[in-house]
Amino acid sequence: MKKPIVDCYVYPHRIRQLLSIVSIEPDRIRFFKPEFLITLVLLSLFYSSGLYAQVRFRPEPTAGYEKHIKEYIDTLHIIDNHEHLDDPRFVSQTNFLDFMLLFLHYSHSDLVSSGMPNTYFDKLFNQALPPKEKWKLIEPYFKNSFNTAFIRLALLSAKELYGVDNINIYTVDTLSRRIYRAYQTDWANHVLKDLCRIDYLIQDGKEKLSSVDNVLYVKRFSSWLNIRSKYSIDSLAVMQVNPIYTLEDFVASMEEAFNSAVKSGIVAVKINIAYNRTLKIENVETDNARKVFRSLITGNEDKQITNVEAKPLQDYMFHRLMNIVKKTSLPVVFHTGLQAGNGNYIENANPALLSNIFLQYPGINFALFHGSYPFGGELATLAKNFSNVYIDMNWVYAISPSYAERYLNEWLETVPASKIMAFGGDYRCVENIYSELMVAKQLISDVLIKKVENGYFSEEEALTVARLILHDNAQKFYNIRQ
Repeated sequence: MKKPIVDCYVYPHRIRQLLSIVSIEPDRIRFFKPEFLITLVLLSLFYSSGLYAQVRFRPEPTAGYEKHIKEYIDTLHIIDNHEHLDDPRFVSQTNFLDFMLLFLHYSHSDLVSSGMPNTYFDKLFNQALPPKEKWKLIEPYFKNSFNTAFIRLALLSAKELYGVDNINIYTVDTLSRRIYRAYQTDWANHVLKDLCRIDYLIQDGKEKLSSVDNVLYVKRFSSWLNIRSKYSIDSLAVMQVNPIYTLEDFVASMEEAFNSAVKSGIVAVKINIAYNRTLKIENVETDNARKVFRSLITGNEDKQITNVEAKPLQDYMFHRLMNIVKKTSLPVVFHTGLQAGNGNYIENANPALLSNIFLQYPGINFALFHGSYPFGGELATLAKNFSNVYIDMNWVYAISPSYAERYLNEWLETVPASKIMAFGGDYRCVENIYSELMVAKQLISDVLIKKVENGYFSEEEALTVARLILHDNAQKFYNIRQ
């Protein structure tokens, strides 16, 4: 028997794809000339190696792997790394317990981006206007921005949780009634625990969520890191019932707040300075920080200096905070990339600006939030090069599903899987957490299925990655004991 020119196992799924492209049934292949078959095999090799630029590290998967991966991800329990939830008891007493609840936060920003006046905010969220009147206010701007992922998530929430296929003048009353009725029940816990399978939710906010189960908290120290005025210093002194006269007093007040937060059980320190200034943090001599502090403490109560003028003191306080943190096992999480709202400086939020910090504090684990959109390549480099830098994808599915898919695919090729945390909604209502998680699960499934199809992962490896990035990595990073 003559040896075949090419072994029959060479990318048979690619051959089947090529046959489907030219509308040839696989069972008719025996009727074609050998020259045609050789050409088809060569094309399949080109198709798999050139077009996909993907090396097959694993053998072909067994049939049904797509279903196995999807079902496994659908049934996984989740740790939600980052939210800004409003307490449902508070929401039930507001004037936005209607369809506008789904537009609170990020969708509203896109309406403003499309031309809606900021002055509408008070009418939409603080006044008791009928739903149809609110809709008439936003309708022109909704038509301008219906395509954005923020608004698509609001539409998905309405459809999947409230059975309303579209949001318009004809449906806003029905949608609003259904939202109101839901909040007369234990709705938040039902959505988070029963529908989303979220074991723990990490809240970034000042208020405790009295009516939501299994919530953990992070702590910001913005009053010290964003310091710019004497008024802020005096306010801290009053709040802590302890005078602040010197730089040392100021540092001591931050340490007191830190110790109190640790006793309350925080799981991380949150740094969000990129909303106000650059992430470039330098080492500052004590005397230089003291000069800035003295200029504030001896100034008028209403005097406020610029962030540029305040930067030596702000940087100094950041380093004092890190020296406190490194005595504990707490991680530090940074806002990086796109800032919420309108009119921010994206160059402030490039994670590459933090490289010196990662080098200086090797004993502290850092997570960089939001997939650092749009700095995905920089983020990959940092997480690959620094053992103490982790990727956190919270919010990124709402910003751009395509970006999340592209970079998750890339990060799984460049960064240890143990350093990727794949979900956090970063929302103020449970409805949009639910819809963002739906998108995240679908996207993660698609990426992992493609990795198995192309031979990068085995099916077992794909399931391991899913469990790591949706649950186990966050549990370990935040020291969560279940």
